[in-house]
Amino acid sequence: HREMAARGAPSNSRSQIVPHIVGDNMRAMSLASALQARGFDIRGIRPPTVPAGTARLRISLTLNVSEGDVRSMLDALFEEAAVQPR
Repeated sequence: HREMAARGAPSNSRSQIVPHIVGDNMRAMSLASALQARGFDIRGIRPPTVPAGTARLRISLTLNVSEGDVRSMLDALFEEAAVQPR
């Protein structure tokens, strides 16, 4: 949560499941696919599971990942987000 907030993407989540709101359905799924291709098990969630306009990435943090793993995942997320059209 600290690391996401430091990168300008704070989360209201207080659990190990951290949603990253993307908004656009296709962009959320494209980002999820790009992150999966880079080895991260990140899922895209879109309507009707969530309200329209709030498609998101579902990031699940477990005890099996280190802080370094989280930083690497966030580096990949923000790199991919920078090259994806909005």
